[in-house]
This record gives sequence, C-alpha cells and structure tokens, in this order.
Amino acid sequence: MENNLDSGKNEGNKLNEENGETRRLREQAQQAQKELEEAKDQQLRALADLANLRKRIAQERHDSWENGAATMVTEILPILDNFERAIAALSQAQDIKSVKEGVIMIYNQLRTTLQKSGVEPIAAIGKQFDPYFHEAAGKVISLEAEEGSVVNEVQRGYMLKDRVLRPSRVIVAAPPEENATGNS
Repeated sequence: MENNLDSGKNEGNKLNEENGETRRLREQAQQAQKELEEAKDQQLRALADLANLRKRIAQERHDSWENGAATMVTEILPILDNFERAIAALSQAQDIKSVKEGVIMIYNQLRTTLQKSGVEPIAAIGKQFDPYFHEAAGKVISLEAEEGSVVNEVQRGYMLKDRVLRPSRVIVAAPPEENATGNS
C-alpha cells in the first residue's frame, strides 16, 4: 500500500510539476502575445507618423512655392504698372524716341528683377550645341562657323540658378554638302 501511496504522491508531484510548467508556458505565451501587440501598435504609430510627415513636407513645399511665387509677382507688379503707363503714354506721345527710351527702361527693370531672383539668360550664339541648354530649331550650312555650333538664337533660354527654365531655341551650323550629285 505504501507503494501505492508513494506512486500517488509521485503522480501528484508530476501533475503539480506539469501544471506549474504549463502555467509558466502559458504566462510566457501571454507575455509574448502582449509584446507582439505592443510591437504592432508601435509599427502602426510609426507608419502614421511617416504618413503625417509626408503630408507636412508636401504642404510645406507647396507653401514655399506659393510664397516664392508671391514674392516674384510682387516684384514684377511695378514693371506691369510701368508698362501700363507706357501704353497710356503712347496715345499722347509726340516723340517716338521718348516712348522707345521708356520701353527700354522697363525692359531693363524687368531683367534686373529677374536677375535678383537668380534668373539668367543662357549663352547660345557661338557656343557648341548642347541639348541640355539648347533646342535645335533648324540648321544652316555655314562655311565660317564650326560644325555643331550655334549661329542664331530664335528664342532666348533662361536658367534659374542651376536649373534650365527654358532651353534656347537655336539654329545650328552644318557643314557644306560634298557634291549634290554624288560625284567626287
């Protein structure tokens, strides 16, 4: 009988040990589940923060562009006023020379305003054709100009600091054709 009691105690101890082990594993699983939930929550918060950051950067970029445009327009408005005065003066002008001088002054005022903002014309005539700065509007046979060089500017191009706003539209020098009939 003692053996039965001992074996019952052993089985009870084994059950207690197994229950303890099961409890410990259950607690570990619950802790792991809690940590997983926290990690998921942190990930969702990080994704939301990233989305908010992207929206804020886009809004700041838009606001910055609008502020820059407003500054530029504010600087150009006096030039528009001067053009309006020049147009009004045309109807009363007796002397074309004074109108011409007024238009030249307005042109210079506009160029100065653009230069202050970092806008510069692209040098074209006499330069080697560069598709980054120039757009070919045509070619002309030239004995004097180097092949591939710009000989005429159809429309001036402009840069804003290091960025091309508009490439220069140019005419490029081409070599004379050998023999139109193909004979050497």
